[in-house]
Amino acid sequence: MLKRKISVVLYIALISFFCVYLFFKIQERDLIIQLNNNNLSLDAYKITLKQDISLAELDQKVKDNDKLTDVQLHYQAKDQRNVTYFYGKGNYTQPPLLSGHFFSSADFESDVPLAVVGKNYEKKLYEPKDQAYLKLDGNYLPVIGVMGDNYHSDLDDQIFIAASTQKLATAHTNDYRIILDSLTPIDAKTLKKELGLLSATRLVKKNFIISDESWLASHWAQVLGLFAAAVGFLAQMAVWLISSRRRYNEAVFLQANPAKFAFEEWRTYSIWVGLGTIIGGMAGMFIFQMTTYTYLLLTMGSIYLGSSLLFYLLINSRLKKSE
Repeated sequence: MLKRKISVVLYIALISFFCVYLFFKIQERDLIIQLNNNNLSLDAYKITLKQDISLAELDQKVKDNDKLTDVQLHYQAKDQRNVTYFYGKGNYTQPPLLSGHFFSSADFESDVPLAVVGKNYEKKLYEPKDQAYLKLDGNYLPVIGVMGDNYHSDLDDQIFIAASTQKLATAHTNDYRIILDSLTPIDAKTLKKELGLLSATRLVKKNFIISDESWLASHWAQVLGLFAAAVGFLAQMAVWLISSRRRYNEAVFLQANPAKFAFEEWRTYSIWVGLGTIIGGMAGMFIFQMTTYTYLLLTMGSIYLGSSLLFYLLINSRLKKSE
């Protein structure tokens, strides 16, 4: 009896560990997708203005607006898709860095342009002394940071520039693809009103359940894996129900109460399956470091509670048929 229970714990622990691994891979893939999109979130907007103004004027509009607190603006050059002029206000998601640091608020008001480059530019930098420089369009830009991490993404080939005040005053919005991303969610209607925009459209189309149809295309293997994990729980339940048939026949011989037998079987099943879920989940979370555990815990908790409830309903149903 104890051997059977231990085997159940090990089996469920393996499935739970597998679930943690799948969620780790989902977050890993989501991170790469975000990095491929210049580290922008799913809430980013592509914006167009009603009239052509300088980049300095748009930066000032954002700076002076109290409703736009944690914002980043990306001015993407139409003829250089790997070059982005960057402006930030308040707190915003910064890209991972291999060395150096990202822009500070003072860098957006400097007379000297500064650059943060992807890791593929690291070996191309000119370093006469303690300062690295990037040669771009015949000019040497001081480089204050190198973006990247263990993953390979499109961000490795990107150049972020905090433009000089002179550049911002002479460059115009009509010449750039402008992306606005806010750490605090903001709707398009409010954004258009506050900045006097002609349009504000999300980079990623949002549906009721998931953000974009491409999410399933990017995570189909992990989704199938989670489905397989759920089937694994059901398979263990089926085996337990089959084996409980023999124990029920023995209980009938001993004139045991069917309701009490069903409750004890459900309690034993829930305890040992729950123990396996906790052991496997904790082992996985110890090995795989994730940014958030919310969806993982909700999914594993739902699978466990769902299987426990289903087991109770099925064993009661089978006992009623046997009677």
